[in-house]
Amino acid sequence: MVRKTALFLVAACLPAFGDFSYEQTSKITGGMMAGMMKFAGAFSKQAREPIVSTVAVKGDRMVHLSQHHASVIDIGKETITDINFDKKQYSVMTFAQMKQMMEEMSQKMKSSPDAQKADVHFKVSAKDTGEKKQIAGFDTHQMILTMEMEGTDKESGSKGGMVMTADMWLAPKSAGYNEIADFYKRMGQKLDWAPGGMGMMGGRPDMAKGMAELYKEGAKLNGMPVFQFVKMGVHAEGQPQNGQASQAPPQQQEQQADKPSIGSLLGGGFGGFGKKKKKQDQAESGGEAGAAPQGSGDASGSLMEMTIELSAFSAASVDGSKFEVPAGFKQVEVDAARHRGR
Repeated sequence: MVRKTALFLVAACLPAFGDFSYEQTSKITGGMMAGMMKFAGAFSKQAREPIVSTVAVKGDRMVHLSQHHASVIDIGKETITDINFDKKQYSVMTFAQMKQMMEEMSQKMKSSPDAQKADVHFKVSAKDTGEKKQIAGFDTHQMILTMEMEGTDKESGSKGGMVMTADMWLAPKSAGYNEIADFYKRMGQKLDWAPGGMGMMGGRPDMAKGMAELYKEGAKLNGMPVFQFVKMGVHAEGQPQNGQASQAPPQQQEQQADKPSIGSLLGGGFGGFGKKKKKQDQAESGGEAGAAPQGSGDASGSLMEMTIELSAFSAASVDGSKFEVPAGFKQVEVDAARHRGR
């Protein structure tokens, strides 16, 4: 989720379809996800290493190409091709299938009991700090984009939210960089991702309003984001910090356990996430009953922190083979669960 949103932030910086390419290096540097990967050890070595990929546009096609994987979007054919180089397999999803999947997600969210109980609000802001510095030979200026989603449980009044902050350093656009923004714009029109459109937002006016605000604030981002520090976190009023739950009487612990999860406070859009995080926090506190209380009773935590660097910008012709499925690869069914983010 966070990486997809970060890609949108790149596109939001921009307003005859040619070629353009650049390299993107992303690395998870902190947060709960980094801790989970560290705990997993050797099994997650690949995930803990920086992900270096090439992003290229050639006419109606865009590719995100890395050592193990490629994703090719073809606006003309209205397809998204997912290529797994390790397994020598690929799958093809049409735009129509993608839209249907988004509609199903929208209906599921709309009919969720949590959606009926939660009042959700979005806040989006883009701030020019006035700070300037050189990065990789570019003269850059700092912009901070903040997206906050806060939910209030209509029955209990409990509040919780999710915040994503992108600390971006923008450089003047390289020749041809507008091709990236134009591609995302045309793709958005095909999939009806424009503010006020239906798609996934059809059943959630609050989300549609939030996306409209994101488009509005994103228009202030003028330049290429050569470096970003993205942080995603959650907060919930009334939930104890680590170590506090173990000190509370059993009856009070039971009352705390009955409080709405962060996922339910946000209208069910994040499922049982809040409950999962709470269980992990309790496990990490591991019976440290003698630990001193910390915080004021508001639970907060960083889900993920990551850096994204862009480099090697080029308007030169891109090799067409980068957009093709290698010979001998086997076509498989689309992994719908993965595309739904489950």
